[in-house]
Amino acid sequence: MDWPDLRADLFDPQKVPFSRRGSFIAISWLAEDAAFWLRNLRGGDEHTDLGRMLRLDLLDTQGAIIDAQWSLTPDCLTARTRGGAIHLSFDGPDRLVFRGNGPGLRLSTGASKYNYAQSAPSHVHVCIARQDLRCNIALEVGGLNLGAVWNGLSSDQIKLDLQPASGALEGRIDLFRIDPIGAPFHTQPQAAQRIADEFADFRNALPKGGPEFAAGHLLASYILWSAYVPAEGALAHPAIYMSKNWMTNIWSWDHCFVALAFGKNAPDLAFEQMQAIFAAQSVSGRLPDYINDRYAYWAFTKPPVHGWTFAQLRKLAPEYYTPQRKRQVLHWLDRQTRFWLSGPCLGNLPAYRHGNDAGWDNATCFAEGGPLVGPDLATFLILQLDEITRLHTELGNIAQARTTRQQADELCKALLTDLWVGAGFVARLQNDGRVVTTGQSLLLFLPLLLGTRLPAEMRATLLSRLLRPGQYLTEHGLATEATDSPLYRANGYWRGPIWAPTTALFVDALNRCGENAAALQIARRYCQMCNTSGMAENNDALTGQGL
Repeated sequence: MDWPDLRADLFDPQKVPFSRRGSFIAISWLAEDAAFWLRNLRGGDEHTDLGRMLRLDLLDTQGAIIDAQWSLTPDCLTARTRGGAIHLSFDGPDRLVFRGNGPGLRLSTGASKYNYAQSAPSHVHVCIARQDLRCNIALEVGGLNLGAVWNGLSSDQIKLDLQPASGALEGRIDLFRIDPIGAPFHTQPQAAQRIADEFADFRNALPKGGPEFAAGHLLASYILWSAYVPAEGALAHPAIYMSKNWMTNIWSWDHCFVALAFGKNAPDLAFEQMQAIFAAQSVSGRLPDYINDRYAYWAFTKPPVHGWTFAQLRKLAPEYYTPQRKRQVLHWLDRQTRFWLSGPCLGNLPAYRHGNDAGWDNATCFAEGGPLVGPDLATFLILQLDEITRLHTELGNIAQARTTRQQADELCKALLTDLWVGAGFVARLQNDGRVVTTGQSLLLFLPLLLGTRLPAEMRATLLSRLLRPGQYLTEHGLATEATDSPLYRANGYWRGPIWAPTTALFVDALNRCGENAAALQIARRYCQMCNTSGMAENNDALTGQGL
């Protein structure tokens, strides 16, 4: 299939993994080995071997490894040599089919206890024990040459050379844990067309940008689509991982911003992403930091941005939120709010125990330790209580709505009284109330999300500082640490780089404050940066380069 919007520099297979919706399998470039590997993404990002299963190398007619140029489209991963090419496509979540003309293909494993490979009449069976996976490799055209020396317990290294016949090579790799795949297979061109059609339907459900952003839109759509994993194990619902490179979990604030992408045209997918995390919510209301198919991680949590998110989602698709769904959302948000308000507090203001809990892991306001009372946490809870109030009102719970409205007002009063000092908001250490003076974090401007709840003078002061060129506002968006701060770091994670979640929050905050032109400008700058540099976790605030 032709992909007119595709730019090869964005669809770089050394940066963007090859996968498909609903699969725990990906082919990724691993720089440590300078090679492409077929990987198993189960088990989260604590895999010390990154889920390595089969290394892919191209072979000449003598069986020697040769260099190849790899290219990626949503439907196909292609390796080209001087003598021809091999094309690989997904034919379902656990099957890869391939077709080539010219080179051969070597599939090999690293040394690992209990691995073995055995020839059968129609295929080669390989057990990759560490991954708890097996695979059957079969050819329709070509020949198999297996090398797997048995040491009495396992094969130290497995090499399977797939050799073309009269220049042609065609076959498949089926991966499974329990029973082999029984479904009939498609040829590589057929599988590629099926993928292209499925992906096109998915992309059409996403918001459209201007034609100048078409290349970035295609890449962003592909990453969302291909980062999907199915419900399995600890994942009660299908989930979009933050990456199929190494961040192979779903985090409990990133999922909110992913959900917003589906909010208008595919509200069922948006709700599903919210369910993926809330299905693991504890009785206390705490959310895990992240989840994967094996476990939920509880050492940290993430901020209560979920009320703000559901307010956006309900505006985008009001008809989708039936009374039953409203009651479900209310239950989730009410428990989460109670959790935060019952933890460490300074007066009425709740605190974070660690920067990871805020989603701003190493932001400078956490440089002096914790628990930390940040103005962002109170802001999120005020917005969450506002959404809870709306839900109670719509469901006819008038007394409860009155109570939560009062809670929001009291929390807002405490925020304005205790955390506004001089010309801006501050963070305080919960133990002694001392103001944190380290750094100039963008986090301190998040109360702008309150819009007209903030007194006009406060809004004007914050907006003047935020939008002044040379501090936070750059040609690419909003830096997470003022660029003239002594603690600014170009590649400092939350001490400088631009992030997607904060951009989304501040675009909404500026709109709430009536700064629509500034909001649009920042949104366009961010989109242009991604359209140029690709979809990195974060970007250098001054150059726009992906980090």
